[in-house]
Amino acid sequence: MHRYKACMLLAALAPLCASAQDIDAGNGPVTLEPMTVTARPAGSQSLEHIAQPVSVLSGDALERRRANTIGETLNREPGVTGTAFGAGASRPVIRGLGGPRLRVLRGGIGTLDVSDVSPDHQTTIEPFAAQQIEILRGPAALLYGSGLSGGVVNVTTGRIPKYVPDFEASLLSRYQSANNGKVAGVQVRGGFDQLALHFDGLIRNTDDYHAANGKVKNSYVESRDVNFGSSWVGSQGFFGLSYGRYETTYGIPIDPAEPDEEVFIDQHQDRFDLAGGLEKPVDGLRSIRVRAGYNDYNHIEFEGPHEPGTVFKNKAWEGRLEFNHEPIGPLIGTFGLQYRHRSFNATGEEAFVQPSKLSSAAVFLFEDTDWRDWHFEGSARFEHQGIEPSAIAGVREIDHNVYSVSGGALWNFTPGYTVGLTATRGQRPPTLVELLADGPHLAISAFQIGDPGLDAETANNLDLTLRKIAGRLTWRTSVFVNLIDDFIFQQSQDANGDGIPDRVDADGNPGGDLLVLNFAQADALFYGAEGEVLYGIFDNANGSLEARLFGDWVRGQLTDGPDLPRISPARLGLGLNYQRGPFQADIAPMQVFTQDNTAPLETNTEGYTMLNASASYTLYSAPAEVKLFLRGTNLLDENARRHNSFIKDRAPLQGRSAIVGINAQF
Repeated sequence: MHRYKACMLLAALAPLCASAQDIDAGNGPVTLEPMTVTARPAGSQSLEHIAQPVSVLSGDALERRRANTIGETLNREPGVTGTAFGAGASRPVIRGLGGPRLRVLRGGIGTLDVSDVSPDHQTTIEPFAAQQIEILRGPAALLYGSGLSGGVVNVTTGRIPKYVPDFEASLLSRYQSANNGKVAGVQVRGGFDQLALHFDGLIRNTDDYHAANGKVKNSYVESRDVNFGSSWVGSQGFFGLSYGRYETTYGIPIDPAEPDEEVFIDQHQDRFDLAGGLEKPVDGLRSIRVRAGYNDYNHIEFEGPHEPGTVFKNKAWEGRLEFNHEPIGPLIGTFGLQYRHRSFNATGEEAFVQPSKLSSAAVFLFEDTDWRDWHFEGSARFEHQGIEPSAIAGVREIDHNVYSVSGGALWNFTPGYTVGLTATRGQRPPTLVELLADGPHLAISAFQIGDPGLDAETANNLDLTLRKIAGRLTWRTSVFVNLIDDFIFQQSQDANGDGIPDRVDADGNPGGDLLVLNFAQADALFYGAEGEVLYGIFDNANGSLEARLFGDWVRGQLTDGPDLPRISPARLGLGLNYQRGPFQADIAPMQVFTQDNTAPLETNTEGYTMLNASASYTLYSAPAEVKLFLRGTNLLDENARRHNSFIKDRAPLQGRSAIVGINAQF
């Protein structure tokens, strides 16, 4: 048995063995703070009352893990890894699935950017503005999209307040040594009478970062993020608006084949959001919720300091209306409507996707009920997607109708212990890139060719989760199987049958450096396990000490063929967190194992040990609370490379680094 499989078995069995020793050692039981998942319907948001596996990152845990991208922020959550395309772009991947199979939301509405078009495109969510980050799969995921076999990541920011808060402000400043990185941010909220106000802003500037083997050239990042929000809050609900301007410029690490090209991306987004809720509007309805977002997005990919190359423009809006009904017999739940429209245009040398318009309309339903020690929930969704290509002769509108259903049960079989089982059949319509790509994609050194005749994917997922939710020891462990019919993937082309993948130049002529990749379909199988254990070692006059153990492993392969590319390797992580009064310290080693289950033409990725640590001290002086902190990342200075990265060979992860900073709240 491979070493990582033995470690995953140990991680899965550890909760079961430890639970037998979960006795009161004189320190008393640990009382967990109640947590809710805002991406769930009202009345079904308790974290301990959800059948599918869910993670919530908030409070001090979120504060300690904040990074410059959403992918890096979530990278130590069980089953979640981040992509890596230099320092400027990283999206989350859940259980080996990302891109269009995973939606990243801001307050329940998509990011509306083009981060799903290419891995070098940054998502327009700023992690430092997040109040809570939720990761979920299963029935409730169908409320936000079809065929989300990876899941949903929802980031809440509070930019449209649901209540009128007292005036408060927070300031952030931090410096990082490995990239000479400087971050400064501010957040202010308050209100008068029934008017709630919110403002937040952030500035980030980093130089090229240092890896263990030297500087990664052209890996700098510069970002600006400014947001305003306001709500009117009444006795029966609220209604609010927000506006945000996001700007970032970041370099793409230099390609050794093109050492003179310092490619960088200049990205801008103007975004408007609205949200509202009304309690008990009419008989039969508990509440109505409305959310919508509109953006005007563009980015330019420069081939040099004054050489604009490809221009991507994306104007999109998304809206959803939810009706939370009163109990109908034993059932309580939500039904609603969702609409998305996207106008996409790319021009220039790397315009590998044709201009097009996408419209999507969906209806969804979520219901749950309790019976004795059981909780049941289910959801269904129907969605119609239409794509109008504007520059492909002979290709008319491409339509897909997809259906998805999901159900789950949670059994509280003994006090403090639950077992949950969820089953999902979800269909996903092909994306713009999968259907319409036809040209050079220099970021991944490929010439991509889409297929307008692709069918919808159908994912059949089964997930079993066992949890202990009370006491000094809490844990969860999950095993899952996901059979995806008509899985859409990219395969290399061998037109002349010589056994050597075809390569072309940027114009499609033979003899270049770009690997020809065709979008194709075949059945695929994903399976794996993940687990997490939290144990309160002590909590007394000497302070409190908590231990955390987590592990995950996933395998993805075509059912009649080889392993799929860029599947994250197994990981095993440990954490110790100590706190006494105003002092806090933690240490968190994580072993990432070698990935040698690779696709054809894909190279192995060596494993590494990532060691992070931090310490902080909080000064209390009314009306201010000031926290000083010091953090160390990659303290062993490992030459670490992420297997799911398209540029892992030329851009290893950041080397040893120290972060010093201050958080102040007033």
